[in-house]
Amino acid sequence: MGAIQFLKQEHKKAKAGLKQVLKAPAETRGDLWSELQPDLEAHEQIEDAGLYEPLARATAKTAPELAALRERHRRERHQKEVERVETLVKQIDGLDPAAGWLAKVKAAGASLDQHIREEEGEVFPRIGKARDKGRPEEAGTEMAEMKAETLHA
Repeated sequence: MGAIQFLKQEHKKAKAGLKQVLKAPAETRGDLWSELQPDLEAHEQIEDAGLYEPLARATAKTAPELAALRERHRRERHQKEVERVETLVKQIDGLDPAAGWLAKVKAAGASLDQHIREEEGEVFPRIGKARDKGRPEEAGTEMAEMKAETLHA
């Protein structure tokens, strides 16, 4: 599986996990959130280390517009959405799973949806197969291994 395929799968899992948290009764929300939170926190780190940074290195001389995606990704509105999700995740962690908590989770979900739409609708199509060319199976496997290491560190 390629890096982009892996990230799309991770996006689906995150959206499903958030949906489950939002539909859960108040007494189980906290536990469900505790299971989902590490994945959300690891996602951006894995995405940068497994996709954007290697893409920048591999395409620096041959496709500078692709190499520049990493910096653009960090600077522009996409990064603002990522930072908003990270801030909300930290705020949620200290709250009781009641009404105020649920509003923060909903806001994090909306920001996550925006992040995913921008990435899958604008960024991934621009990257295409440039990152995975020549090593389609390795890229996603490497990212899965990064995720496992991050979650178990």
